[in-house]
Amino acid sequence: MAQETAFEANLDDGVIVRVRFARERNRVVSFVVQLERRIAEKWYPVIRYDTAHDFAHCDVLRPDGSQDKRPMPVSDYNEALMYAQKDITTNYRLYCTRFEEWLNE
Repeated sequence: MAQETAFEANLDDGVIVRVRFARERNRVVSFVVQLERRIAEKWYPVIRYDTAHDFAHCDVLRPDGSQDKRPMPVSDYNEALMYAQKDITTNYRLYCTRFEEWLNE
């Protein structure tokens, strides 16, 4: 039986990361790591890493609802989860700035 864990963390004012994953023993079997940005009192998903569609990938989300799906360069879900969390905490400012530019186009 999978053990589920979920949490969110504030990265900056109006910027959070939501993390949810399921583990069986020490093996991650599914996950979602999503960066969200509050703009004018509305929360927007900006980038999401997940295992939907049975593979680890990144969805770059745009304000118009479109998304760009990119496979992750990892060997397993444990590595993918760590990669996703590190990428978002390292690059969230860049991702938020890009999203805000798209919103203002």
